Amino acid sequence: MKENELYWVGDDEFRIQSGESGLYRRDTRFLSEYRWELDGAPLNTLMQHLAYPFELHQVSSNDDLGYLMKLGVERTLMLHKNGVQDTLNVQSYQDASYQIRLKVNADFSDMFQVRGYGGWERSVQAEATQTGVRFRYAGQDGVTRHTEISCDPAAVWDGEALNWQARGNTEIQIQIHALLDGESAQEMDFAALRSEYDQHWQPKVTLQNEKDQEVLFRGVQDFRSLLFETRSGIFPAAGIPWFVAPFGRDSLIIGHMTVRDYPEISKGILKYLADHQGQKLDAETLEEPGKILHEERIGEFTRTGNTPHRPYYGTVDATPLFVWLCGEYLKTTGDQAFIADLLPGIEAALHWMQHDADPDGDGFLEYIPHPVGGIKNQVWKDSGDSVFFEDGEEPDPEKPIAIVEVQGYAYAAYRAAEQIYAALGNTAQAQVYRALAHDLQQKFQQHFYWPEANYYVHGLDGDKKPMKVLVSNAAHTLWTGIIPEQYAIEVARTVFNSGLWSGWGIRTLAEGSVRYNPVSYHNGSVWPHDTALAALGMWNYGLKQEAHQITRALFDAALQAQDRRLSELFAGYTRKNAPPVPFPAACHPQGWDAVIPLALRHILEHSGRTLEEITRV
Repeated sequence: MKENELYWVGDDEFRIQSGESGLYRRDTRFLSEYRWELDGAPLNTLMQHLAYPFELHQVSSNDDLGYLMKLGVERTLMLHKNGVQDTLNVQSYQDASYQIRLKVNADFSDMFQVRGYGGWERSVQAEATQTGVRFRYAGQDGVTRHTEISCDPAAVWDGEALNWQARGNTEIQIQIHALLDGESAQEMDFAALRSEYDQHWQPKVTLQNEKDQEVLFRGVQDFRSLLFETRSGIFPAAGIPWFVAPFGRDSLIIGHMTVRDYPEISKGILKYLADHQGQKLDAETLEEPGKILHEERIGEFTRTGNTPHRPYYGTVDATPLFVWLCGEYLKTTGDQAFIADLLPGIEAALHWMQHDADPDGDGFLEYIPHPVGGIKNQVWKDSGDSVFFEDGEEPDPEKPIAIVEVQGYAYAAYRAAEQIYAALGNTAQAQVYRALAHDLQQKFQQHFYWPEANYYVHGLDGDKKPMKVLVSNAAHTLWTGIIPEQYAIEVARTVFNSGLWSGWGIRTLAEGSVRYNPVSYHNGSVWPHDTALAALGMWNYGLKQEAHQITRALFDAALQAQDRRLSELFAGYTRKNAPPVPFPAACHPQGWDAVIPLALRHILEHSGRTLEEITRV
C-alpha cells in the first residue's frame, strides 16, 4: 500500500512483524512492528480486499475459530500523505470480557540498512502519551524522526504494546504520523482522496474484453499510487518496496509511456530532473555537467556519506531519454514556454552526450564501469554479470562500453532536439541535430548489425569488438527508431524464431546462451517493460500482428495474477499450461509495469499485416 511518500510493507495479511516489513516514509522505516492480537493470539483473517491502493478492508475472527466465532473483527487500514488511519470494529458473540493488544515498535532503520548494507545501533526513545505512544530518534544526520500513535479510545502502553480491556462490541481508531524535526500532525481527508481516484484515475477507454479492462484499471490505479510530491512537481516512484525515490531512467521511461495520457506527470519528471541536473565533476557520484541523475536518496545512511546517492549519476542512458522526452512532451502539448525554460538544461544534456559520454570520440554513447562502490553496468540491465561476449568473457572494465539501446536513445534524442529547435525558430541548430541523428544511424548500422543472426549485437567494448549475444536489447531498440525499416523486420523474426521468445515475453538472454538462467535478474528472465517497448517499436514499424502477439502475452500474464498486476520481472521458463513463474525479489507494483496496459492498450484492438505479408511486399 502506498500514498505519496508513505508506504506499508507487510506480510500476506499486512502485518508488520519481521524482516523488511514496515511503515516507511521515503528511505526511513517509521514502524518496524505493528500487529493486532485478541486475547493474546493473532487475528485469523477470513477475507481481505484492497478497495484502493491506499485502502485495505479485512474481516477476521478470533484465532481458535473452530465452528463458532467468539469475536469478529472488521478492519479498515488507510494511508494518506499525512499519515495512517487504522479502524478496528470488534463484534462480540460471547458474554465475556476480552483483551485487545496492538504490538508496535519503531527502529527508524534506513532503507539501505534494512536491505543488509550494514548499520549501527540506534537509541530510540518510547514514551506514553495521553492516548497512545510516541517513538523518537535523533539521527546521526542531525534530523530527529518521530512516530506518533494516537488512539481513540485511549490505550495503555506497557512498553511493548497498546492495550484495551473490552466487553461487548468495541471500535478502536488508530492514527499514525511519521514526522521529521518540527513537523506536526496534519488532518487526513480520505473522502477527498477517494474522490480523486474515482474522478481522475479511471481508464479513459473501455477495452473489448472485460478481463483486459481489469488489467488496465489496476495499472492506472497503481500508476497514481506510485506518484509522490516534490518541490518540482509530481514524480513517479520506480517501485514498491525499495524504489520510492527519484530515478532518472525509470521515471523517464514511465514518462514516455504515459505522456499522451498524463503530460502533467512528464512535466513534473522533466522539471525535477532538470533541477537536479549535474553541475560539476564528482568522481564518487559520477556527476558531470549536463548529466541526468540515476537515483537520489534522502535517508540517514546517505546523508551521513555511506552511499553516493545524494544524488548518484551512474547512468549513461537517462540523459538522452531526458532530451527525447522533452521532444515528446512538446509534440503532445505544444507547450513551447516550458520547453524554452528547459532549453539551458536540454543544451547541457546534448553537450554531455557529445563530449563526456563519448570518451573515445567515435560518436557512440559509452560508459566506463564504476569501480567498487558504484554501478558496474550503467544501463537498464545494471546487474554486474549482464554484459559479456558470446564465450562468457567480460569486456575490459577500464575502457568505454557502448550498449545497443543507448545508441537508439541518443538517435531519438537528436531527432527530438531537431524538433525542439525547429519549434523554437532556430532552424540552423535543428539541421545540426538532424545531421547528427543521420550520422549516428549510419555508424550504428555499420558497427552494431550482426548479419549472421539477422539481429544486432549487445554492445561494443573499448576496442570496438562486438558482443555477439542474443539479448532482448536489440528488440527494445526498435522503440527508438534507429533501426532501418528493412532490418526491423529481421529483428522481429529473430525474436520469435529463437530462444528469446518465452511465450510470456522476450527473454533478456536467449535460452541456450552462455550464462542463460531463467531465474536470473538479467540473463534469461522476462522484464515486461522491456518486452512492451519492443512491442511499441514493432507497432511503429508497421509490424502490427507481432506487436499484438507480444501485447496479448503481457495482458495474459497480468490476468494470471490475482491482483491483475504485472510484476517487475518473472522467470524465463517457456509458457505452458500454467502461470508465469515469479521472480522472488521482484517489485510489485513497479512503475514501468504499472503503465504497460496504458501504453499498449491501443494494440490490443488491432493486429494488421504479418511479417510474411510485409516481406512479400
